[in-house]
Amino acid sequence: MADGGASTIIMLVTALLISSAASAVLVQEWSSTTRAIQYQQKGLELSAEIGIDFAGDPMMVSITTGPPNVIIFYIQNTGSHPMDATSLAVLVDGVSIPNPSITTAFVPIASAQWNPNVLLEVTLTDNALNALNDDDEISIYATARSVVVSGISMSVSLNEEVQLHES
Repeated sequence: MADGGASTIIMLVTALLISSAASAVLVQEWSSTTRAIQYQQKGLELSAEIGIDFAGDPMMVSITTGPPNVIIFYIQNTGSHPMDATSLAVLVDGVSIPNPSITTAFVPIASAQWNPNVLLEVTLTDNALNALNDDDEISIYATARSVVVSGISMSVSLNEEVQLHES
């Protein structure tokens, strides 16, 4: 009887050690999962708080024939956080305009950053635009990234059908 009781106690202690180790692993995984969910929730909140939109009359986008042709249009920061103007990427009719061919300026000029409600004047100067003429209709796709907010940066985009007019 003494041997049976000792082996039972050993089995009980072993079961307690295994279950406590399993509990520790579960608590650690639960903590990691909770952190991941909180990070995703911050990302969703930021996603809802950033935005850009085409500003101005889409039927009167300025083109100056070159070569190279120059297209000027405006994008407004419609979100509640600043955007990173240096991250702006633009496609015209599906053709990517290289970064050196994109120049930007803030409107009003006194703005030092692309803050909420500030316009960004976008000037495209590239030989890929030389086939475009007055009264052509084109598609402009632009994307930009927000500044880092709470350790997260998100990107937003716009797509606009516009008509070019010689200025």
